[in-house]
Amino acid sequence: MTKTDVAKRVVSGIVMFSTASVVKQVIKNSTSATTIPERIAVIIAGYVLGAIAADASQIWTDAKIDELIAWWTQNVTEKF
Repeated sequence: MTKTDVAKRVVSGIVMFSTASVVKQVIKNSTSATTIPERIAVIIAGYVLGAIAADASQIWTDAKIDELIAWWTQNVTEKF
């Protein structure tokens, strides 16, 4: 495992956890579930949408890390 892989895993893990938590809380706070089936549906929807957003944020984060490494290699590493 390279340093890049480690960085991607750490950053993606933090971003994924944060994104999923925010999405879940937004759904929980913006719905008014009163019955048990509605509450269960809100919980499940929160986890599913949180996971979808987390996956998308991981893809975005990995791409940004790759862009940063490419920029660093081109503008800093190659000049020294």
